[in-house]
Amino acid sequence: MIIRTYARVFTHDMDATLSCLRELHGHPAELRVDFAELEIATIGDLCVVAGPEEALERYRPTVGPLIVDDLDAARETARRFGAEFTVPSFDSPTGRGFYARHPDGVEMEYVQWNAETLARVRRAAH
Repeated sequence: MIIRTYARVFTHDMDATLSCLRELHGHPAELRVDFAELEIATIGDLCVVAGPEEALERYRPTVGPLIVDDLDAARETARRFGAEFTVPSFDSPTGRGFYARHPDGVEMEYVQWNAETLARVRRAAH
């Protein structure tokens, strides 16, 4: 089951972007982590992705992340509906996930947060 969805915002300057979003949301980012060449932060329903253009290019055409409570069940559902797994599996500082291109051509990122990340986001939301 999907427990959270994010809209991605791409930037080359995380601090400048978060400064504005912090004021608009009235609170700081819930998460801020490094992943490969990228810096990722979540604030409200936005997932801010910062890095050099070459690193951002791979992610611009994708949707998500969709945060799920059971990654294996999400993978099985995507498979049953004909998805092609473009990144079958990855580990990140926040959990694990995969990318799937659905028959309509939309490529989505699915992530199951680890227990620490889930607790951190829940604390920040209250």
